[in-house]
Amino acid sequence: MDFSGKPWNARADEIPPEIYTPYGMVGPEERRCFYWLARYGLTGRGCVVDAGCFLGASTLCFASGAAAAGHRRFQGGPIIHAYDYFMAYDAYIAEAIRKNVAPIGKGQPYLGLFKSHTEKYASMIEAHAGNIFDHRWSGAPVELLFIDVAKRTRINSHLAREFFPHLVPGISLLIHQDYFHCWHPYIHVAMEYVSDAFEVVDEHVRHQSRVWRLTTPIPQEKIARLEAYDFTKEERLALLDRLIANASAHSRPVMETVRLWQHCLDGDYDVAAREIAEFKEAHGVDEHSFQLWARQAREIEARLKDMAGGDGRG
Repeated sequence: MDFSGKPWNARADEIPPEIYTPYGMVGPEERRCFYWLARYGLTGRGCVVDAGCFLGASTLCFASGAAAAGHRRFQGGPIIHAYDYFMAYDAYIAEAIRKNVAPIGKGQPYLGLFKSHTEKYASMIEAHAGNIFDHRWSGAPVELLFIDVAKRTRINSHLAREFFPHLVPGISLLIHQDYFHCWHPYIHVAMEYVSDAFEVVDEHVRHQSRVWRLTTPIPQEKIARLEAYDFTKEERLALLDRLIANASAHSRPVMETVRLWQHCLDGDYDVAAREIAEFKEAHGVDEHSFQLWARQAREIEARLKDMAGGDGRG
């Protein structure tokens, strides 16, 4: 199926309004895209994995699209597997739920809210609650892998080990929802490392997603390297440089902010300070303050001063 040209936007009148109903941290275009990929991308030869489903907004989109295509079950079980802690351990999670959905305190569960939001498709969904490291994949083929839980390097490595071997070449779609945030450079390093096995389906689904299709099997030795994530600083920067060199004009400033933050994480404060100044001049950060990459560049600059002892130098 050809998804070029964002058909989920061009034919938005074909998408059911229900996908916009649940509160979540995914945007309107992302919701349309998720529905569309499930509706027209699934073949019935595998499962959908929603890794980081929060209150079920993404899950509902996938379920609605899969149901419309007639894919409700896989091998006698639910076709969608949704992973989340389902506990408001982070203060920002508790605040978001409290402000937008229902009263909740830090540390309290929200699995009930997820189930109420996805109740219409309950028979299609299996919720996997708790620490993602405690879960092991069954080995079933995965046709659609959505990742919004990779907030740490180790989590991203765990997901690569558990799910990448079960993606189906020529069929499986992968969505990284945090791809247009600079704070998770291990995502960009990892995806660039295996870029020869993927093709980009949509470079930027607003808010922050990128979509790929697996074209060839990922060699086991590469998956093992992703699991270990033992790339040297030189290797990480070389992969980010390659990513930037091949990026479109639209995506390049975002990818450059990823490299800026990687310099900070590596403790290369002088390099980061110099490149931030060059970045601001080259891209006109002040004139593009409404852009996410411009806001992130400013935040990196502010964080750098704290990390480097107040003056932005190591």
